[in-house]
Amino acid sequence: MINVKFVNLVIILLLPGVAFAHGPTRQKVSESVTINAELSEAWTLISDLRDIGQWHSVYKSIEKKGEDPQPLSMFSRESGVVQILTLDSEKKLFKYRLKKPGGLPVNNYSARLRLEKGESGKVKITYKGAFYRKYLNNDPPPEENDEAAIAAVTKMYKDTLKKFEKKLVNN
Repeated sequence: MINVKFVNLVIILLLPGVAFAHGPTRQKVSESVTINAELSEAWTLISDLRDIGQWHSVYKSIEKKGEDPQPLSMFSRESGVVQILTLDSEKKLFKYRLKKPGGLPVNNYSARLRLEKGESGKVKITYKGAFYRKYLNNDPPPEENDEAAIAAVTKMYKDTLKKFEKKLVNN
């Protein structure tokens, strides 16, 4: 028969290790800009996903592949795949998920762009996303840790909003 004191000792020694063993936490990034443009003009630009590269800093185009009802995209440098969740012209909302993150150091990434009518012919564009770092285990390498993921997504959002604003202002 197993010694009960021995089993209790093993449980007591292992329990703290189990309590502190957990993976990464979900990160969130949000950037927004208010620009001088008409809401309908801004939405027309966003909703034409075949030419998303004219306003997005990373994605080049989103095209439907085969019989799949969800449009998929291959985008810059390394191949990636985007799944469109929502493209709602009434709510002015574009939501998507990365099925393959390509060159971004993220996992389980989802994002949304929302347009809101502002004062005097202005539009507020909010780009918001949530994700895990690329390396899901403990002790990630520097290029796959939380800081790298946040920095990459923040840069993509800021660059995209600048490119979007420039495209609308120059039209």
